[in-house]
Amino acid sequence: MKYEAAKTILLTFLVLTSIAFTWELWTYHPQYDAIQNDEYIQNVSISNAQVDTSMIVRPSQVLIHKNEAHYGMIEEGDISKLLKDMKKWTFDDFENISSTVSKENFLSFVHRKEAIEIVYPDEIPMNIYRDLFQIDDKGMDGVSFDTIVLPMEKHQDFIAYFVSTDHRKVYQATVSDASLEEIHQLYEKAEKFPRYFAYNVSETKAFFLPEKEMMMSRFQYYTDELDPDKFKEALFSDPSFVKKDILTFGEEYTDGSRLMDVDFLQNLLLYVNPAAKNTISQSSDESSTLIQKSIDFVNEHGGWTDMYHFAEWDRDKRKVVFRLYVNNYPVFNDYGMSEIVQIWGTNEVNKYQRPLFRLEIPDRVSVSTKVWSGQEVIKQLEKMKGFRKELVNGITLGYELVKDQERGKVVILEPAWFFLYDGTWKTISLKETTGGRGGSAVGLE
Repeated sequence: MKYEAAKTILLTFLVLTSIAFTWELWTYHPQYDAIQNDEYIQNVSISNAQVDTSMIVRPSQVLIHKNEAHYGMIEEGDISKLLKDMKKWTFDDFENISSTVSKENFLSFVHRKEAIEIVYPDEIPMNIYRDLFQIDDKGMDGVSFDTIVLPMEKHQDFIAYFVSTDHRKVYQATVSDASLEEIHQLYEKAEKFPRYFAYNVSETKAFFLPEKEMMMSRFQYYTDELDPDKFKEALFSDPSFVKKDILTFGEEYTDGSRLMDVDFLQNLLLYVNPAAKNTISQSSDESSTLIQKSIDFVNEHGGWTDMYHFAEWDRDKRKVVFRLYVNNYPVFNDYGMSEIVQIWGTNEVNKYQRPLFRLEIPDRVSVSTKVWSGQEVIKQLEKMKGFRKELVNGITLGYELVKDQERGKVVILEPAWFFLYDGTWKTISLKETTGGRGGSAVGLE
């Protein structure tokens, strides 16, 4: 018992130390003179992976609305086929029809009875859509959307709607060069997909959740640690000037201006470049390129070491987040072990945090877990003290990444429900129904 108590105290101390250390680094402001050199990405590659925008910017959900019912497309193969077909189409003649869609009719318009709805995790600027699809209209720069609606009703012309749900904007576009036979074949097999229902959180926002319980596998992965020295070579303008210090739970690299911290407790890397701190108000045109700049930045040093998808961005903070995905589900971790995060200055990255490992070998043993239906999830949410559904900005099934305390190079992916509440992702515990580890239960006090 004394051994277990000592072990618990030690682990608690290590975790608290890691949190304090990470906070100190994120607020790091050295007094050194800045080294001015914009060309600081060296010819060093962490991995051989080079990705294009369409591999990173993916829908978070694809829905089919048919015969008063809703169906969720969850297989990556089906989603990829739809996107591949859409890439052959041409979208043109965009027209702002927002004024014709009243606030009262907004939800029924977007989630219309006969349609395919493609939902992205955040608003995407039009310059990104140009990389995903063929868009001929040149007058759409500076506009962002998070949803594409493809009506399946019989029209003389095939049209699509590009929607911003947060800003209640709707643009209509004409679609040409589309194979209607292929898209209608997909629509006709809607009943083969899991059935979903709508959870309205406001007059203009709804989330679609599965009606029935689902089965997900609990995974274990052996990890491969990435070499910090390669990141040093890639991120510093002149690596020969970089000094390395050994810390209690990691390493620190600095050239007197920039800092790179390696946290061995959470297997994280944090790079800080104070000279790049943004002090100038950016134009909307410049901000619209931020997602693409962030993708290119990671590509330049081969940093896409696992499957990451674009998750969210903040124009004002100039922050872009990419999240780890496994089996087409998002992965979450309280310490940032499943995210690549960038905060940009005027021309350079100001802060860059990322995992310092890749998922290497899956354990042969995987345990199937039954996860709650969407209805049960809503019940659990609405039972929470102080819960306000208008503050919910997202609900999703995914995995919680947990380090194995006995095997340092093993991580466990626990199936769980997550919800984005007032800007923070929180975990909904599955313990009550599975008897497994599940995520940590959360309160809203």
